[in-house]
Amino acid sequence: MTAAATHQDLASMRVRAALDLGRPQEALRLLAPLLAAEPNNARWWILLSKAHHDAGEYAAALKATETALHLAPHHSVAQYYRGLALWNANVRGRNVRRRAVRAYAEQAQAALREALRLDPFGAGYHVTLARLLLQTKDQTQAEDHLRQALKLEPDFSPALLALAELALKRRDVPEAERLARQVLAQEPESVTGLGILAWAQLRGRAPHQALRTALDAVRMAPADPVARAHFEALSHAYLPRPLARNSWVWRAATVPQVGAALLPLLAAVLGIRNVWRYWRLPPDLRSAVARVRPLLREQGAVLAVLLGVTLVGLALLLPNRTVGGRLLMSAGWLFSGVLVYWLGRQLRKRGGRTGET
Repeated sequence: MTAAATHQDLASMRVRAALDLGRPQEALRLLAPLLAAEPNNARWWILLSKAHHDAGEYAAALKATETALHLAPHHSVAQYYRGLALWNANVRGRNVRRRAVRAYAEQAQAALREALRLDPFGAGYHVTLARLLLQTKDQTQAEDHLRQALKLEPDFSPALLALAELALKRRDVPEAERLARQVLAQEPESVTGLGILAWAQLRGRAPHQALRTALDAVRMAPADPVARAHFEALSHAYLPRPLARNSWVWRAATVPQVGAALLPLLAAVLGIRNVWRYWRLPPDLRSAVARVRPLLREQGAVLAVLLGVTLVGLALLLPNRTVGGRLLMSAGWLFSGVLVYWLGRQLRKRGGRTGET
């Protein structure tokens, strides 16, 4: 091995170490003199593309891959990063049903297919292409690529996790749980694996176990935003806000004639169910859930509604109309108070969102 080759290998190792540590700017700094000394070295352009990609500079990443492919047209890694850069620069966050965006999506997928043609044994290429195909609703092709990845590497975690997510979407809870547990058997600290397992447990009617699994992930990786997001989403799924925008309660409003009367009644029933579920949680889970899904105000509203219903019942049963009328008036005040409070909260939320924009 020549001294020049040894120098290149050491330089490449330093750049890769910076990228592995999540320091793309440091990698870019290390690559600058290497590219100045060897502008025709495709290896440096490929690493430059990855560094720009990790830094979120997708247009620069795409430009670097184009240069790398000009120097090494049959380099599978360069094609792989070209596909990623095309997607993130032109498709990510956009509506793939638009013709121009769809065209870029197809170019990105074509780049990944070319990478696979050049390196048919790249299990990671199959998984990345599958994820891009899922974004364009090509689920059958995506699943085929995930299965091919597993043929190449039977315990390849990214493929197993992607298949587990697909199983959840199909509501195949046993399959999703099996795949998640297969990942966790080899990677016990996989936050994504724990998250998928928790969702499978929730849909399998084991909510306490699901919340416990998600909480374990948070405790294991407290700084990981994915772990926190799973636990928060699970808490809200188990204890949905009665009048949230996506709540099923709003369907009652479409019922002719009685919709307006059903809406508060169903919201109260859902609130009562939430309070009942909340107090059935073990103390440590209840405490953790309360931090992301507080029910203090909701419990007060539920108590007010229950008291109002009780007053209405007493008013109907009492023979004294004067006392009954006063009870009905009190119940009306309670119901009105809950309604005004809820409307006030909605207006404050809207005002906050308007202020942010």
